[in-house]
Amino acid sequence: MYKSKIIKKMVLISLVTAIFILFFNGCSTTGKALTEKNNGDSLNLKINDTIEIRLESNPTTGYGWFLSDKADSTIVSVTDPEFIEPKKDKELIGAGGYEIFTIKAISKGKTSIILNYERPWEEGVEPIETFEITISVD
Repeated sequence: MYKSKIIKKMVLISLVTAIFILFFNGCSTTGKALTEKNNGDSLNLKINDTIEIRLESNPTTGYGWFLSDKADSTIVSVTDPEFIEPKKDKELIGAGGYEIFTIKAISKGKTSIILNYERPWEEGVEPIETFEITISVD
């Protein structure tokens, strides 16, 4: 009988710990990774939520994803992109990969995130692709 009470307490403590971890992880980030399929989406975030935008890219062509000046940096912060090569293509020279931007909600408001796939030295040339989302922070 004594062992069963100890086991029940251990199970209860483990369950409470798991709920605590899940709850506080859910409060700090949406855990959502956006891709090209999310182009045009609108998102609602809470302050301190973070999301990732993961877009296909091949910098060996000279093209890359660049943030337009339209994002309101008082509402969201956007990191510089990190380029990730797919594991299977690490040996292939010139293989594409993904650029990943991390966005964090920092104050209430609404803004657009516009990323353009372009060559930065080609002034006056339209980007070959654009990715846009609207973010509302409550």
